[in-house]
Amino acid sequence: MPTCPKISSPSNRLISLLRRFVVLEFRLMAIALVLVGVSGEMSGGDRFLLSTEGSGRATAYIESPKIVTFEGKTHATWLDTPAEGFRIRIRTLDHATGDWSPAWTIGEATDNHGGPALTVDAEGYLHVIYYSHHHPFRYRRSVRPNDASEWTEYSEFGSYLTYPALVCARDGTLIMTARRSFEDKERPWELEMWTKAPSGDWQRDRSILRSRHGVYTQFAASLAWGPDHQTLHLGARIYEVPGEDPMASITTVGYLASDDGGETWRLADGTPVEIPATAETLGSMAVDANGVPHLVYDVKTNETCQSYWAKPSADGKWHRRHLNPDLPSAYREWDLFMHGGISFGANGQPIIVGTVMQIHTGRHEWGEVTTEIVRFRSTDGGVTLVADVLDAPDPENPRWMPNLERPTGFNEIIDQPGFIYTDGVRGDALHDQLSNHIWWISN
Repeated sequence: MPTCPKISSPSNRLISLLRRFVVLEFRLMAIALVLVGVSGEMSGGDRFLLSTEGSGRATAYIESPKIVTFEGKTHATWLDTPAEGFRIRIRTLDHATGDWSPAWTIGEATDNHGGPALTVDAEGYLHVIYYSHHHPFRYRRSVRPNDASEWTEYSEFGSYLTYPALVCARDGTLIMTARRSFEDKERPWELEMWTKAPSGDWQRDRSILRSRHGVYTQFAASLAWGPDHQTLHLGARIYEVPGEDPMASITTVGYLASDDGGETWRLADGTPVEIPATAETLGSMAVDANGVPHLVYDVKTNETCQSYWAKPSADGKWHRRHLNPDLPSAYREWDLFMHGGISFGANGQPIIVGTVMQIHTGRHEWGEVTTEIVRFRSTDGGVTLVADVLDAPDPENPRWMPNLERPTGFNEIIDQPGFIYTDGVRGDALHDQLSNHIWWISN
């Protein structure tokens, strides 16, 4: 089954190429891991404007968790571009009062790809990784539990890292994966794993995935814990460019799991996998809180993009549900991209968040101005879906890059957690300073 990845501007030398991206071959070998979280109605107090200084990648990327809920508070972080440059910002929602804190600044970022990844430990201390786009990461911890107003001095670790995924293990160890690039154009890029014990420094652990080519690669790897907080699930969308021509690009969606905190990795059927794995050695499936695997993915051609929700039936065969027919009638002819994902609230009800847009034949621009966020919800376990588009179409600005809360370790997944998204343009270059709106959606 082919699938269409989200396309971002990864490096200066490939920006123009990626903007001309046309899909030739996609191979779906596996199922991206399920994230947990849901969203709500779009009326009244169910939305809150977090910022009017958002960058062109303010809430990207879905693999970098930006929301955690803990003991009556929800913390949401994103990437702003005020006059002084790129800044990581965070605000806190007090569930008891319904009030949001002011926006606090955590630190700076190198460009629009340096946005944050956030998690929380058992004591409520917040942990954030940010700054890098082919650089060392910066790490900070909140000074007080469940309080985002003050942070420790940052420390740096790693080299040539981008796109962090971050979770907290049962013993308080932080686990991060991120793409590692190399100056040597012949050396394949990798997905590195780093760990930090509660009283230790960040240490490189190993490479989990490796590209088959020595040119640009993006892994888009997400981490999530199973309900036992013991099994670590890794879902990856490996986008490989074998040469300078993106016409020859290949995308593979893959899955691995570890039952020992990342020491060893296996396929879904339990078969051990030699690390670093490649697109040929990944296995299939991911699990929700009840142990049932789910997948949302899209299939793009030059003329259209169709999306699907897949899960196995009792005989182990995959049942695929076409999602485009469930779009609101006014958007039934639009194209549906899975640039978000599927999630489950604590009540077990699914939420699917994606984006709709109008494709120009033979051309797809990431952040096309017609892009709008669509949400599918259910009250009967997914038997029926009701979809709504969050905003009225705007001829000048897209609404996109939704980021949902996920189980990163000790955050509390409630029945109806919210999500954030960017209302505004992508910009033309990595260092563009923009004034995008950042919205929080609840219920």
